[in-house]
Amino acid sequence: MNSQTRREIRSGLSALALSGLLFALGIVLRGPVSLADPGSCCRAAVSAGYVPGWTIILVATLLHLYGFFGLYRYLTYQAEHLVALLAMVLEIVGIALLTALTVFFAVSAPVIAELYQQGNKEAMAVVEANFTGTLGLTLLGVSTAGGLVGTILFTVAIWRDGRLPKWTAVLLGLSILLLALPLTFPTELLGAVLLLVSAGVMAWKGWQESAANNEGGSAD
Repeated sequence: MNSQTRREIRSGLSALALSGLLFALGIVLRGPVSLADPGSCCRAAVSAGYVPGWTIILVATLLHLYGFFGLYRYLTYQAEHLVALLAMVLEIVGIALLTALTVFFAVSAPVIAELYQQGNKEAMAVVEANFTGTLGLTLLGVSTAGGLVGTILFTVAIWRDGRLPKWTAVLLGLSILLLALPLTFPTELLGAVLLLVSAGVMAWKGWQESAANNEGGSAD
């Protein structure tokens, strides 16, 4: 393992674990939301923790994408892995679309909430129309499907690879399912905690393996 690969694996897996911590913190600050009612998300934007919470979630989302890149590098630095490659492609699609949604709630929702409080009821109607219309539902569906299928493929890749504990693959898949489908506030928060636990162990194992390879005299 050369020094570049070692840095990519270590920083990537650490970012994946950090994203779990930030997701949990952001969810607590933001409070409960319901994507089934986007208007309620915007009306809640007047709360003190709303903008900081969504901002932290946005940072977590970006770290999440880089974290999956680190996981991909870990699974493929010894040999090519088609399943991991497909998983990475789908994760990029899913997280990229999710980032756009997160930016909307972090940046646009407070402005819409202010207009709503000033008596502009049409502002909320526009939001609800965008999210319940064909385009909004399509983007949300593609983002969710890409993220879930990508995570399932990563779970399969981890299970087949055998270097990481298999239970971390199961927890990773469960965590993304709970985060992608936030049925309740507790289950969404649980998803973030499970991500932190599973990715934390992955990062620890990745650091151990890269250190062992370095001590073994791998070329830099």
